[in-house]
Amino acid sequence: MSKVSPFIYRYRGYILAVMALAMLLLPFALDARPADPFGSALGLAAIVLCLLCNALGLVLRVWARRYIGEHTRGSVHDAESLVTSGPYAYIRHPLYVSNTAFACGLVLLQFGISLLALPFVLAVVLFEVALSRAEDRFLEGLFGDAWRAWAKGTPSFIPSLSGLVGGGRNAERASSHRHLAKRTVWKAFAADASTWAWLLFINFLVLCLRFWI
Repeated sequence: MSKVSPFIYRYRGYILAVMALAMLLLPFALDARPADPFGSALGLAAIVLCLLCNALGLVLRVWARRYIGEHTRGSVHDAESLVTSGPYAYIRHPLYVSNTAFACGLVLLQFGISLLALPFVLAVVLFEVALSRAEDRFLEGLFGDAWRAWAKGTPSFIPSLSGLVGGGRNAERASSHRHLAKRTVWKAFAADASTWAWLLFINFLVLCLRFWI
């Protein structure tokens, strides 16, 4: 596993592209395209869940970008400092949660609430977990005891109840360090312009395939 996770991180963009291509082509290969994706209760429920996933992904991503400063989409890890404020006071991997939410929204848009959606959701979750483990190992090696102290009280993906209601140690730190945000909301949003463009394109492509082909 020690060699697999860095490999996944290095080639994460290619892996996601292959997964997206498989998701787009599978309904055609199985001749399983729904004639009317919005014409049933399950179809409408899938659209609502899709919108909720995208809203969660958007909020988390912009919130995280406010605190992490400049970032890179390169093939190797890099970190100037250990960020423990903002969403990082509640969970260690808000960006990976955001990515998972966006991916699940896209899967729901493509397959609706069906068995075809399940393997893609599981694949995305496992993929993001592998990425998070690679990042944890990198940060622990870089920041040592500081990372271990932060990680001890900060879950990977799901915030603790005490943290959410403000009783947790990290929640108190988040409240006292709000001034450490490096960007405004708008600048954080603009910093991910390529991500928003890609999401708009892939969602538009899925809608085109479902309705026009």
